[in-house]
Amino acid sequence: MRAIRSGSGRPGLTRGEFLGGALGLALTLWGLDGTSGADPVSISSGPGREKPNWSALERLLRGRVVRAGDSDYGAAKQVFNTRFDAATPTAIVQAADAGDVVAALKFAAEYRLPVAARSGGHSYAGVSTTTGALIIDVRGLTGVSVEDGRATVGPGHTLYEVYRELDRYDLTIPTGMCPDVGISGLTLGGGLGFESRAYGVTCDRLTAATLVLPDGTLTEVSATSRPDLFWALRGGGPLFGVVTSLTFDTFPATAKDVVRLTFTGDSAARVISGWLNWLATADRDQWADVSVDADGNGALDCWMQLICPAGTGGTAVAALTAAIGTSPLTVETQTLDHMDTVTYLAGGSPTSPRASFTNGSDVVTDLTPDAIDRIIEALTTFSLAGGTGWVQINTLDGAIRDTAPDATAFPWRSHAALVEWGAYQPISHDVALAWVTAAHKLFAPASAGAYANYLEPGDPLSRYYAHNYPRLAALRRSLDPGNRIQTVLTA
Repeated sequence: MRAIRSGSGRPGLTRGEFLGGALGLALTLWGLDGTSGADPVSISSGPGREKPNWSALERLLRGRVVRAGDSDYGAAKQVFNTRFDAATPTAIVQAADAGDVVAALKFAAEYRLPVAARSGGHSYAGVSTTTGALIIDVRGLTGVSVEDGRATVGPGHTLYEVYRELDRYDLTIPTGMCPDVGISGLTLGGGLGFESRAYGVTCDRLTAATLVLPDGTLTEVSATSRPDLFWALRGGGPLFGVVTSLTFDTFPATAKDVVRLTFTGDSAARVISGWLNWLATADRDQWADVSVDADGNGALDCWMQLICPAGTGGTAVAALTAAIGTSPLTVETQTLDHMDTVTYLAGGSPTSPRASFTNGSDVVTDLTPDAIDRIIEALTTFSLAGGTGWVQINTLDGAIRDTAPDATAFPWRSHAALVEWGAYQPISHDVALAWVTAAHKLFAPASAGAYANYLEPGDPLSRYYAHNYPRLAALRRSLDPGNRIQTVLTA
């Protein structure tokens, strides 16, 4: 996900024919087996169903329960995306420790309540504020400890906070760029960022976790303790319970050259193609992505950001420009220490303002000339219709491919790129959804699936897990046969 650059009115780094109105997606909750699950409201209420004893739960907690009617209910249910402000979860448990998570999940199991976890609150599908669900908010579970190069991190931390705390030890892990995304959700879905070519996705650095299962059992998860869950947590999403700690292998945090390049919009296809050629020979410690923005007047803007070791920016830019075969309009280079690099990529601030946005994604095995043309066509058509959406293309090469496609639940190990489609306010959700849906349709011949951290309402989860889907489905059926852990609910 792209952070929003303050003052620009459009998103920052982590970011087909146009349909005139929203496509009417059904209000459907999908289970991991691809079948339609129950309406979450009907799970927690109905004739003969015992009313939850909220006072009993409150007595078990160090934290608190917030319910409709409480003065802070509106703030407690609020997530990053403002288009979910109307959601009405049954209650929010603001957990103070792992014991609170255990108590909340046991309570939910007793009363058969649907459950969703929240850390950063950036779920594209609004899962962490699901209407009718008990939300377990783990933002109070914080703390970072480092020993022998391994960092144990509380799930309540944002990416910026994790970067900041690890920087005290001159260490880091590969994560995304949006500063207030939660470390837990990002890791469980994969985790792509500017260190991924060198060190893999975030979940590749995960060595252990503690997890509370849907029945309230607290379990240690690693390669030797519940290896089935260890496999699933590395890219399989928050489908198996609520994580209460994560342990990562770290690597040294280093200074970077950060380069921003801009190109004419009509050269976007050439830029994408040249970027692919550059990636084929670029050192793994060099990373770049491509962004193409619709200006709302029928034209496009094209820009890139290149990250490489301090002092190597000039050489990297020369190689990249040669591969593209056309000179950029502008080149801006800065040498920044590690935390300044993080802050720059976050849009200049450790937090982002709340906003309304609509996003989607496609994973592509080969970014062929035809696939590139389809990206440009989808975005140009949107621009001609007045849209100011964008496409960001991230590579899936380098260290990401060092892990076998079935070694973790994250399946996209032999693919070229992740294509993210998006539009922020003032583009309305209906208009943006129509465009993203049309872009998917146009791009379908090239698409292999989608990225789990960019869940789209109404999708079967098989789209996000490819060949790993049957194994995940079987594990989930064994741990959560009632599908009480919420997945995708359309807005």
